[in-house]
Amino acid sequence: MFLLGAMLITTVDVVLRKIDNAGIYGTIDLVQLMIMSAAYLSIPYAFMKKSHVAVSILSERMPEKAAALCQALGMVLCVIFMSAIAWFGFQQAEQQHQYGDISITLGLPMIYYWIPVLAGSVLSAIVSLRLLIISFFSLCGLTQSSSEEGVNI
Repeated sequence: MFLLGAMLITTVDVVLRKIDNAGIYGTIDLVQLMIMSAAYLSIPYAFMKKSHVAVSILSERMPEKAAALCQALGMVLCVIFMSAIAWFGFQQAEQQHQYGDISITLGLPMIYYWIPVLAGSVLSAIVSLRLLIISFFSLCGLTQSSSEEGVNI
């Protein structure tokens, strides 16, 4: 929805500029907000659906335990990385909020730009932690059926 909104605003802005040389005021601010929201809020969904990048030639041919070990290692890195983004992002967002930083054209508070970044980072860390636990259970031989894995999130 955010990408569709960004595309719609950009398209309408271009058409209005062609018609009467007056576009939508604040197009850049709005499109940036929508792109940031789309990017960071799609990461937890991609992790949840396990549609993140994998080398399928290797991952499909690995034994189950080796694949679970690789996924566990990857999820440890994801939890650390996404938690770091959330932690340091929160510090930066708090600082910008205290200073009263606003966007250039529309004057939107910069905290609006940080909310999707922080929400997406925290949700990504939570989903990655869940996948880490599932991988750990798989390594220990305590696996669920694949149909049950996607339902519990």
